[in-house]
Amino acid sequence: MVRKLFCFIGNSCFFAGPLVVLAVGMAMIFMRDIFGSINPETIDRTNLVRVMKFRDFRILPLETVTALTHRAEMEFGRQSNNKPVFQFSKTEKKVYAYFRNNRSKQKSFFETNILVMAKIRYFQWMNDYATASPEQQVLLMKEVIEDMKYWELMFMDFLRATESPIPSMAELIQEFENMIEYFKIGATPEEIVRIDYFKRRMNAAFVTHEIRNAAQNFSDNVSNAVSNMFDSFLKIPKKNEKEKKELKP
Repeated sequence: MVRKLFCFIGNSCFFAGPLVVLAVGMAMIFMRDIFGSINPETIDRTNLVRVMKFRDFRILPLETVTALTHRAEMEFGRQSNNKPVFQFSKTEKKVYAYFRNNRSKQKSFFETNILVMAKIRYFQWMNDYATASPEQQVLLMKEVIEDMKYWELMFMDFLRATESPIPSMAELIQEFENMIEYFKIGATPEEIVRIDYFKRRMNAAFVTHEIRNAAQNFSDNVSNAVSNMFDSFLKIPKKNEKEKKELKP
């Protein structure tokens, strides 16, 4: 009995050997696309997401991370022709719920990489704003706000798709402040002053943007209400058949 058992195990290992080699080979190919050298210009959309999930951008060359940031914006950002659509199965939603309710103090690579990419874009905006003319600053800040609002909507779409709680405005503001504080890690005193100054300019632009939208919505609502009111006053009631007969000579 024992001899037959060993023979069975030996035969299983012999015939399973090629399958194991094949599986290892496939895994190596998969890992090479993720953990090998990265070409931001040629990497496909799927592997770009995998790299963002499994690589640590903090140890990659700045030029590579900057190029990956630009590529991610082209793939998923406001100017993308193929914007992300979030759809998850019940099992995936349960997984998100589990990790949401059992969050680790240590951020995942994906969360950290998003912060690294956001810092790169923030510093680019900050530097461009510092050297721009007043007219160019207005246009640049408009683009900044449009981008920020776009990513906020994408984040909300993701939360709804995973059936996660929607954060309040106070929570979003706190997340923004936490992100700015992350940008200050390793920055010089002069850079910290510039980071805070640009943050204040962004906050002012946000407030202006929200006030303008609120005023526009209020104006549109008032305009529609007044228009409907005048329409009701100016509308000539249709004469019924009896009235028409009485008016005939």
